Formats: sequence, C-alpha cells, structure tokens
Amino acid sequence: MRYLLLIVMSALFLSGCVPEIYTQTSTPSTIVAGGETHIAGRYAFVDVQVLDEYSLPVSGTDVSFYVNGAFLGEATTDTNGVAKIGFFSPMEKTYTFTAMVGGVSRSFYVNFTRPEWLFIVWMAADNNLYYYSTDDLSEMQNASESVSVVVVYDGAEIGDGILVLDESGNWQAVAGTVGIDFNSGSYINLEAWLETILNQFDADHYALVIWDHGSAWIGDSYYISTKSIGVDESQGTAIAVADLRKALENALSGRKLDILGFDACLMGSLEVIYELRNTADYIVASSFNEPGKGWDYSFLGEIAPGNTPLDVARMIVDSYREYYSPYDSYRQIGLSLSVYDTSQLERFVQELDTFTYDLENNLTKVDEVYANTVKVYEDINGPVLIDLGDFIDKWVSSKITLTPDLSSVVVYSYGEIAGQTLSFPISIFMPESMDCYLDYQPDYQTLSFSTDTQWDEFLESWLNQ
Repeated sequence: MRYLLLIVMSALFLSGCVPEIYTQTSTPSTIVAGGETHIAGRYAFVDVQVLDEYSLPVSGTDVSFYVNGAFLGEATTDTNGVAKIGFFSPMEKTYTFTAMVGGVSRSFYVNFTRPEWLFIVWMAADNNLYYYSTDDLSEMQNASESVSVVVVYDGAEIGDGILVLDESGNWQAVAGTVGIDFNSGSYINLEAWLETILNQFDADHYALVIWDHGSAWIGDSYYISTKSIGVDESQGTAIAVADLRKALENALSGRKLDILGFDACLMGSLEVIYELRNTADYIVASSFNEPGKGWDYSFLGEIAPGNTPLDVARMIVDSYREYYSPYDSYRQIGLSLSVYDTSQLERFVQELDTFTYDLENNLTKVDEVYANTVKVYEDINGPVLIDLGDFIDKWVSSKITLTPDLSSVVVYSYGEIAGQTLSFPISIFMPESMDCYLDYQPDYQTLSFSTDTQWDEFLESWLNQ
C-alpha cells in the first residue's frame, strides 16, 4: 500500500496536478486596514496589509495611497504584505485614506490628536556653535509621546530646513523647506516662521527655545532693526532684544507662549525679561555664560500628561543642574538657570523703583555692598552686569531698609559660583565706572526698562558721586 501511495503522488507531480496555490503568483484580494491614531506634529507611518484569496500576505506589490481623494504616493509591501507610507499632519484632524492595489481598494480613517506640548526650537547654528547642535538634536530625539518638536534649523555645513520628529524619534525634514539658506539672525524671519508654526501646529501648550549665542542686551544699538541672540555669521546678522520683542508679539497676536527659553548666554537679565514680559508666562534663561554644550534636552523625555508649564520649566532647570554637577570648573566660574514668572515683573519693577530712592540716600553703603556682590559679566574695563539677587541679599543683611522681593519673579532656580549658592539668579546693569556706563548707554537705551524705570538715573547719581 505504501508503494502504491508513492506511485500515485509521483504521478500527480509528473502530470502537473499540483494545487494552484503553489504554482501561481499571489494576487491581491484583500486590503486590511483599521482606524489609526497618531500624534499631530509627529511624522507618522500609515500602514495596510495586502492579502491574497487564501488570506496569505502578498509581498513585493505596489500600493497606491490617497488622502481625502488626493494622491499621496506609493509603497511596496514587505514579506508580511505590509506597505507603509509616511504622512505628516501638524494639526488635530481626521483624514480619509484610500489604499489601492490590483483593482482592490480600501478606505479608512486616520486620526491625529494634538500633543500636550509643542516645542519650537529656533536653532541658530550658523556660527561656531554648529558642532554642538548635532548633540542637542540627538538629545531631543528622546522626547516623550506627550511632546512634538519642530526645529527651524540654520546650520553651518549641512542644509538648513524644518525638522520634525517621527514616531520612532528620528528626524524628518518637512518637504519644501530643505536646501534654502535661513537667516536666523533676522527678526523678520523669526516672526514669519513662528507665526506660521503657531497657526498650523496644534498643541495644548507651546514652548519656544531660542538656541544660539546670547549677550543679554549688550551690542543691541549696533544690531537694532537689522545683537543679543540669533547670531548668523554667514549673513552677518543678529537679533536685538527690542526687535525680538516685536517679532514675538507680532507672531503671537495677543497670545502668550507657555514657556520662552533661551539656550544661550546671559539672557537671564532683568532688562531682557522685562522687555519680553508680554510674550510668555514663564521665561527660562541663564544670567551667566552657558557652557558650549548648553541645555540638556533629556527633560523632553520626562514630560508627561498633566504636567503644567511650571512643572516643565522646572524640569529644564533640574536637567541642566544635574548635567553640569560633575563639572567643577564650570561651577567655579558661575552657572545658573532660572524660571522667571513674567506676571510679577511689573509689580517687582515698581518696588525696585522705590528701592532706588533708598539707594540714592545711602551711596556709601551702595559702594560697600557692590564691592562684595557677584559680578556676572565683565569686559576689559571691569564689571558690567551684577547678580541683582546677591546685591539685594547683601543689602538686606545690612538691615538698612526694605527691599524688593525677587522670590515672586524668580520662582525656581539653580545658581552657584565658586561655592556660593545664589538665591535668585538674575542680572542687572551696574558698571563700576562712568566710562563703562557711557560705553553701554546706547545699547541700554534701546530697552523699555531704561525708559520705564529710574535705574539708569540711579546709576548716574551713584557713578557721579
């Protein structure tokens, strides 16, 4: 009987009577697709599976994709019969996708939901900080599912463009924005791009990080309406604080960012924070020079649903502190990063104005306190910026008068220099000589602070004594 079966089977093969499933190429019969949900502002991959009449995967066949009736592109099925195509939606929206192959079609819905946070990074790396930009881009790839990131990238070597993260944490360039030369030192460009992104990208909370060199307001009279931030060496441009305010206020159209961050040197200045008080609820900045590596963007991976803007701002400060904790050399020369509550600025400045009258009546004591106050920035002629929190702390210890309360403005902070912890890191213009004051007066007069307060009048009284 065994021999008979063998002969029968051999005859079947020799006569070509093999079941059709093994001899014919698989033909698409069914497209499997279900409703998908993705995060707006993240480059997504939409997939379908192609099966034959036996419900087996069909590989190596091209699938055409349409979105709301418009052709999107083609993708080839893999060994599992799956075809994937990339799609980007900056906004919360439901799209109708249609997949077609070999006369078979399937329509299905793809939903994009808004992220909790959108981080917009104005990465002005067309200068000697270029090499640090690639490290920070790598750190940003670990952003949590609660965060979408869009980077306006201006580099020195690789092409400029708009970058977004995909769902796997890889960078993707937005079509139509690659190969152009951004001028990141133009406040007009900043305004235009920020307005476009804010109008097209949905999120519950918005943060803008300006990544570059910074110099507080120093040099602004040279760059005004054409240096404080956004240095583009190829274009020879930079953005003055007053112009930065105009760009942000115009782009925001009466709204406020949840967080405005400066991954740049010296921007934690009272004058700068005051100038930008109407652009964000919280400003995160350093009053000292930052190390070249700048912020540690690992905090993006810690953001979770329900985190408030203040929670996230604190994460930025904490990650910065932790990152530089092993670097004693940086801590010796001064490190800080603070969260400033802009809603308290005007009240604090009023208190500071009252305080200046007390200072003018105690100029000798001003000299004594100033001599021991932390100097944040010095040029070849001497100190230019001091730590206002340290000055007030030392003034309080003299028990001469009441002082303005910085705790309402500096709501979370890290600051230290040479083993000294700074209570409320924020700088203010206070040079030790009239010559230095006059050198920087043109820059200072570009700021609202100089016209809205009595600080420059106090400086003149003190320096002329």
